[in-house]
Amino acid sequence: MMKGLSTNQRGAALILSLLMLLVLSLLAISSMQGTVLQERMVSASREGATSLEIAESGIRDGEIVLDGINVLSAFDGTDGLYGPDDTPPDPMNYDWAGSEDVLDGTAVGGVTPRFYIQHMGEANQPERLTDVVVEGYTHETGSLNAQAFRIVSWSPGTSGEARRVIETYYARDL
Repeated sequence: MMKGLSTNQRGAALILSLLMLLVLSLLAISSMQGTVLQERMVSASREGATSLEIAESGIRDGEIVLDGINVLSAFDGTDGLYGPDDTPPDPMNYDWAGSEDVLDGTAVGGVTPRFYIQHMGEANQPERLTDVVVEGYTHETGSLNAQAFRIVSWSPGTSGEARRVIETYYARDL
């Protein structure tokens, strides 16, 4: 038996040190949970940015397809090419992955963007193109046959968790 200590003091140091260890453990667990949450947020942000870049490459693929088309009759509502009077798919409520009504772009990092193109009519028809301004195509420039097109592109991210849909307008002479 130890001299100088009463029987009440023998376990106090042990209980106090166990309480301090419990508090430190709870702090460590809490900080680890915060780190895991931050890592998930960074991953989601990276996934979204990657998905956006791949969708943008789909837009570029659409522009390349448009540059290779020389007749407006190609826009017949099939194979991802829609005419001015066609009703293209609603980009936000569409099964992009499972549809054959859209075109495949060039794969980037193993992910393939998908897109469709809609002919909007002549670029100098403001009543038809209310949401777009096509500059540089007027009767003074000699571009009387400038046509406007809407390109809508979709891409999943590399993990398939993030998805991006973007659209752009493109004009060219035919």
